[in-house]
Amino acid sequence: MDLWDLAKLMGRRWYLMAPMIILTLAATSWALLTIKPDYTSTGQIMLIPPADRTPLTPAELQSTNTWVEVGEDIMAKALSISLNTNQTHKEIEGEGFSSSFEVAAEDRSSILTVTATATTAAAAQATVQRLQKQITREVDEMQARYKPKAGRAISTQVLDAGDTIEVVSSKVKRAAVVIIGVGLLLTAAVTIVGDNILRRRARAQALRRQQAGDLESGDDADVIADTDRSPGGRVNGTGKAANGSEVVAKQDETAVITVGRIKSTVASNNGNANANAAGPGLTVAYRQAEVAPDDDRRGVEPDDATIILPLGNTPWAGREGRDKDAEARNR
Repeated sequence: MDLWDLAKLMGRRWYLMAPMIILTLAATSWALLTIKPDYTSTGQIMLIPPADRTPLTPAELQSTNTWVEVGEDIMAKALSISLNTNQTHKEIEGEGFSSSFEVAAEDRSSILTVTATATTAAAAQATVQRLQKQITREVDEMQARYKPKAGRAISTQVLDAGDTIEVVSSKVKRAAVVIIGVGLLLTAAVTIVGDNILRRRARAQALRRQQAGDLESGDDADVIADTDRSPGGRVNGTGKAANGSEVVAKQDETAVITVGRIKSTVASNNGNANANAAGPGLTVAYRQAEVAPDDDRRGVEPDDATIILPLGNTPWAGREGRDKDAEARNR
């Protein structure tokens, strides 16, 4: 199944797709309202070279400040490496500040850029200011071993105390994208599974209707033969026999063959009916057919009565049979 087939399936089963789309939109809206964005504060601090540029005395050359010799840009690079360690992150977090921060030094520059991210703007700015104090302290500690005189050491100056604050909505966007993606996958899955279930139900219902139709069509009985059950004939009413006596005709019983699950009723001569339920299969029942009386009929014999003729002069009749046959012809 490609995307086009899936699109057609969703269009056909829109009543399965629509609730899932509504749930996805509701979940996305809930995420946008409940998930708060983060705030990023950015501050900058600069390393200032020594203010005293006079030549060093021989005594000062014995304990020269190495960081002054290498330069402020190298010192800034060293500070960025030191402050980005896991130990520093744990120390700052332990003091109640955000652990999501970064200290970056630009190439050939003595400016350090401090960036901190927190759930509130105040927390992000406080983290930046805490890191700027950490930079100032480490600058002093790194030069303390050389015991520089006043004006002979590198100092720091805060350029931006974290007043630059931006709203970061990447977390909200990621949550919305994840919810929408999962919602679409669930929508496709529910539509496909629901379509499969509905198709199976439709096939089962069609099969049941077909079976029920076959059984109903089998209820129509086909009359295939008439059978005289008694010598009284199949005339309903009173007739006259050959001897002049009145004979009450019995009702006709008709053999009926029905196929399927039916109920057959057999009526007896006295009019009582017994209903017997028959199972599926071939069922034979006798039903009475009433025939209007006809006084012009001969006795009780019907029009379709069967007349049995005696055997003629056949080889298998025997001599005695042939003699009786001849006598009958002479009469």
